[in-house]
Amino acid sequence: MDRTSVLTRAVALAAIGAITLAGCTSNSSDGAPASPAASSSAAARGVAAQVATLLAEAKDAFDNPTRTSTAGNTDKTVDNMAVVEQKLLEASALAPYRADLLFSAASARIAQKNVPGAVELYRKVLTFAPDDDDAHTYLAAWNRFLGDAAGSAAEVEQLRRVAPDRVPEVEALFAAIDGAVRTPITDVAPRIAPPATGIVVLGYALKKDGTMDAPLIQRLEKTLDVARALPAAPIVVTGGVEQAGRTEGALMKNWLVERGVDAARITDENFARTTVENALYSSYVLATKRVEHAIVVSSASHVRRGAVDLMLAARENLPATFTVSSVAAVDKPLAELATPSTDELRSIYRDALSTIGLWSYRSAPLLQR
Repeated sequence: MDRTSVLTRAVALAAIGAITLAGCTSNSSDGAPASPAASSSAAARGVAAQVATLLAEAKDAFDNPTRTSTAGNTDKTVDNMAVVEQKLLEASALAPYRADLLFSAASARIAQKNVPGAVELYRKVLTFAPDDDDAHTYLAAWNRFLGDAAGSAAEVEQLRRVAPDRVPEVEALFAAIDGAVRTPITDVAPRIAPPATGIVVLGYALKKDGTMDAPLIQRLEKTLDVARALPAAPIVVTGGVEQAGRTEGALMKNWLVERGVDAARITDENFARTTVENALYSSYVLATKRVEHAIVVSSASHVRRGAVDLMLAARENLPATFTVSSVAAVDKPLAELATPSTDELRSIYRDALSTIGLWSYRSAPLLQR
């Protein structure tokens, strides 16, 4: 299945309820008993309306602005994601053939740190769609995260059977994660770099008044070190979550220019809302600059995830020889971060799967890569 098919399938499934409603007419008004067909249509309309209501409620909870935030991760609250999960599972009970609802509910469980619960839902998809390539992909990845190497390998073999084109993507995902975990985090700006090197600076949520928070300023201070060490390197500053009419990308560029960095070096990317989108959009900017190596700058507890996402995003539009390294703004002692925590590793796997094209939430109107 190609990358666009996931979203296409989700939207098509979501449209079924609307088509049903549009195509049905009311029962005869002469008082005659409803025909079996009319009764069936009325029942379908009722189910469609209930599912639509549940999905709207799930989206409301998902869009709640309350967040938990650290330099390494900004997430929706567990309470809100529990509501999202509940509404999606209630909708799934009404429309049990809709795998998109189970995939979305599984993502809500992962957001609540319940990976075994998510695995349970992926397996449920396989009970009625045994060749679903996304379910096998998720199981290959999350079994590996849980330490079940044999279970992961078995799912990769299933992919060789049902979706052989997906296997190289999964193998690249595993290689990118392993490489990031294996590579020590450094906060030292390089004095030399490969030819055609670019710098990618990951944004951080602005304060409600539209000013930059401390983690973002720390990332920019580190970027200034790297930019001065590599004066020919183009720079991408990425972040598009608006607060008080301002975006991270624009403020980041202004900050660097005010401190002497040539504005012509800097591309401000003002659309990305997540680390995944930071990577996807930045990779295309790097392509326009013909960059062959990128240095990712972010907080130490975030930089591995950003590097993995960019490495995977680059498979779409940059040379096969493209490489990624990183420089960290220290938010925690580097010795403490030498081995990724379970929470960090879970976030890395989650984002990596989204970056290769698997939409986390695929039940319209709740859609997010």
